[in-house]
Amino acid sequence: MNHRSFYLFTVILLFSNCAKHTNGHLFFDNVVVTKDRRNTLLESTARKWQHKDVIEDTIPGISLDKAYRDLLSDKSGNDIIIALLDSRIDINHEDLKSQIWQNTLEIPNNNVDDDGNGYVDDTQGWNFLGNKEGENMVSAHYAYVRYIKANKKKFIKDSIDTFSKEYVEFHRAMSLYEKEQEQAKRKLITAENSINKYNESKIKLSAYVPEGKFTLETLKNIDTTGNGLKPYVESLSFFVKHEFTESSLQDILKNRKRRIKKHLNIEYDERRILRDDPSNLRDMEYGNNNVFSDIDQLTHSTRVAGLIAATRDNNLGIDGISNHNKIMPVCISPLGDEHDKDIALGIRYAVDNGAKVINMSFGKNFSLHKEWVYDALRYAAEHDVLIVSSAGNGSLDLEKENHYYPNDNDNNGKEFSDTFMLIGAIGNQLNSGLLPYFSNYGKTDVDLFAPGHKIYTTLPNNEYKLDSGTSLAAGIVSGVAGLIRSYYQNLSATEVKNILMKSGTLYNIDVEITVDDSKKMVPFSSLSKSGRVVNAYNALVMADAISKSKK
Repeated sequence: MNHRSFYLFTVILLFSNCAKHTNGHLFFDNVVVTKDRRNTLLESTARKWQHKDVIEDTIPGISLDKAYRDLLSDKSGNDIIIALLDSRIDINHEDLKSQIWQNTLEIPNNNVDDDGNGYVDDTQGWNFLGNKEGENMVSAHYAYVRYIKANKKKFIKDSIDTFSKEYVEFHRAMSLYEKEQEQAKRKLITAENSINKYNESKIKLSAYVPEGKFTLETLKNIDTTGNGLKPYVESLSFFVKHEFTESSLQDILKNRKRRIKKHLNIEYDERRILRDDPSNLRDMEYGNNNVFSDIDQLTHSTRVAGLIAATRDNNLGIDGISNHNKIMPVCISPLGDEHDKDIALGIRYAVDNGAKVINMSFGKNFSLHKEWVYDALRYAAEHDVLIVSSAGNGSLDLEKENHYYPNDNDNNGKEFSDTFMLIGAIGNQLNSGLLPYFSNYGKTDVDLFAPGHKIYTTLPNNEYKLDSGTSLAAGIVSGVAGLIRSYYQNLSATEVKNILMKSGTLYNIDVEITVDDSKKMVPFSSLSKSGRVVNAYNALVMADAISKSKK
């Protein structure tokens, strides 16, 4: 422990029987912050803060660097398949291409199902959002729009029981739909006005910046005295300061138009390209092996994959959790909400083709066929597969917002799977901001937290960016789960889940949440079932001890 860490933290060893194992390694699992700590990270550290150690670096990372240095330097692991149920992915990215799963039982592009798994030429996963002719779906309804479309004929009758559970759910969907429609219209007008203002300002100021290089400095030097230019300078300064360009503003406008014309349009035929029956789970004659199309629009999977498995120590971009983590693309996520049918079939595809961990980074608040997904979660548990899912970015207490899905609770609030985990996000500040503003939380449903705010990760086309969200946190936990299963293959999925939850770091910090429109301070440990943040070093120490005890 360095001296800087020593005076900032009091370290309490809990579970003393776990604090020192037969291999002699200690782990610290309870951190009491005795001084409000606000980290100002150097850029080099900020780009990999999630791998740091709270004791050595005073950064609440997952202690991955420490694990590689002290625990794994003389060990060899085995490749582990981690299925990514997500959007299509950039399988040719410089930092990911060597980490993509290869189905060696399938002969590429011979139009034959060589391995007999029901999917032709699935050499690198399967795209459930395409057809046999190679066309691919991009946009879909939101779940509440889909729910309304499926049920509207049933609930327009005069004789309907308005007190029934089904009608109440339909009314909830309609209320949300009307609210989102109104908001979408306002945002579209704002986007149109922004582009008009941007272009008008550039035209008005073009004579003062002949080369067209509008910077904050060139705009500041324009004399606005008595010539009516002040509002144009102020407008353009705002756009430049926030790095808006004509291209980025056009993208925003395009997205907001799509929201109205497709996501919120009840008449939009979202499955036209697939030509399947989304209400029939046995109708499986759809999809294709193109897991990498439309990646300029569908970036989510590439962002999550980098945190799980970007090639380590190659002097490119970022380091993932482990080079043994091999990504199996299972494409079910469009722009919009996922279909229960695609989710259920995607889980079963991943299980049947050898995945030991499944990462799911999506959530919705309506479902037409929840039972299909629940059966698939049970199927994964029966086949010793761990599922790691994101808790969502709505700043919600899932104790109160009980519509969030997917989860592993039945209608009576009891868990039916012991291999499913829901993950919230933390930031890199050791103070009341440890819980970022967006992360959902909940003592019953959220199992664990992980870094997920201002994380540097991969983007399509060999690019990288800072990103935030519980999807990233779930990706990190999936990566650590893969790391454990790589080195300790005699551990079950249930044991890996328990290790992740019991070995995480406890932070005795009060964090800020919003309750009934007012701010409230609560213990961070009260916001999840474990109360902890995933810690790779601690998990490996505990996994080693449990693995040896089974031999």
